[in-house]
Amino acid sequence: MPVQKKNNFDWAFWFLWILATALGWFLGGVLLSGIGLVPSGVAIAFLQWLVLKPRIDKAWRWIVVSLIGWSIGWGISLIAYSLGFDFVNGMLIGVATGTAQWLILRREIQWSGWWIAVSAVAWAAGISLLPGIMMSGTIAGVITGIALELLLRNPKSLVEDNPGYAR
Repeated sequence: MPVQKKNNFDWAFWFLWILATALGWFLGGVLLSGIGLVPSGVAIAFLQWLVLKPRIDKAWRWIVVSLIGWSIGWGISLIAYSLGFDFVNGMLIGVATGTAQWLILRREIQWSGWWIAVSAVAWAAGISLLPGIMMSGTIAGVITGIALELLLRNPKSLVEDNPGYAR
C-alpha cells in the first residue's frame, strides 16, 4: 500500500505550538524577568518539547539544542539590544535558535533548512513588531507553528522507505 501524505492542516498542533511558545515566553518573562531572556528560552524549549514528543524521534534533544541556540543568540544579541535594534535582536536569537533546532529537524524532515529562516523572521517580528509579555511569544509561535506543521508533512522516512513516493 503506498504511503500517502497528510493534506489537512493540523490545527490542534498549530494551536498547541502557539500556546507552548507564548506561555514559555510569558513564564520566562514573568517568573524570572531579572536575568534576561534565558528563562524564556528554557520555558519555551520545554513546552515545545511536549508538543513535539509524539512527532519526532528522541524529542528530548529539542530542549538541549534549543537552550544552547537560545543562549548563544541571546548573548550575541546583547550588543544589538544595547544599540536599541529590537529587530536585529530578534533575528539574532531566531537564527541561533533555529540553527540549533535545525540539527534535530534535518534528521527528521525534508527542507528543514527553511526552519532557520522562518525562526529568524518569526523572532524578529515577535520581538520588534508588538513587543510584550504575551505578544512576542504569540507572534513567533504563530509563524513558526505554521512552518513546522507544513515541514512535518514531509518526513525523510517517507522518501527513504518508499522510493516510488511522489512529493
